[in-house]
Amino acid sequence: MPATLRVVSWNIRSAIGPGPFPDRWWSRIDADRLRAIGDSLSGLGADLVALQEVALVSRDGDLLDNAGDLGRQLGADVRFGATRSFEVRDGDRLAGIGAFGNALLSHRPMKNARTVALPAAPEDALVEPADADHPAAGIRYADAPPTIREPRCLLLADVDGLLAGSTHFSHIGSEERRLQAAAVDAAFDGSSPALLLGDLNASIESRELGPFAGWTDGFAEPPGDAARVSTDDGYRIDHVLVRGVTVRECRVVRESGELSDHYPLVAELEIG
Repeated sequence: MPATLRVVSWNIRSAIGPGPFPDRWWSRIDADRLRAIGDSLSGLGADLVALQEVALVSRDGDLLDNAGDLGRQLGADVRFGATRSFEVRDGDRLAGIGAFGNALLSHRPMKNARTVALPAAPEDALVEPADADHPAAGIRYADAPPTIREPRCLLLADVDGLLAGSTHFSHIGSEERRLQAAAVDAAFDGSSPALLLGDLNASIESRELGPFAGWTDGFAEPPGDAARVSTDDGYRIDHVLVRGVTVRECRVVRESGELSDHYPLVAELEIG
């Protein structure tokens, strides 16, 4: 008898809400918004949740723990993977430190979690090709603002016999995303059944996601279909990719409203 699994992927933007990304963004983490995100996840009834833009921040003794708080609210097992850290400052005073990454929350047995750091493009590489229609076209990473060089990672775990991952690719740099896609594919090492959930910052038909040619796209709609739009500004960049798994349904949940600048994806899977 095949096993069924309901999964959700959601870039929760650290519970700071939509709109321009603010300075000192960690000070905007909203506990009420995070609880509302948890309520929305609870209503989706997922067995496994993959989250991106997840914050863990210590500020003057206060612990802002996106993944842990959601795990406690949902009664789920939690794993958190991060390769980016930052200082938390109150003016000139160092008030704490934070980490930023991906999470997996599961109601099924979860073990063997590991964080895989994803590659960055070489300093002399172009952020975007010279002929691209992009503000960073023809600019070398060495000459670009350091804010576009955020470390990225993949969080992997064995979930009840399924190798599952949550990831978030670079927001600028198509060649860097291609390198990251290749690294993620390699990290799964041909495993089946396998599931990748995340914000890949690229549409499924893009060249940079070419390394996933051996995976199955969870959406039934064609690449340009509006049903795939998963952000409040119209991008189709959040994905469910599987191998050795049948996807019975995959859709964007726009009912979540303005809890984040992304909408969650929910998918019904059949394994075996």
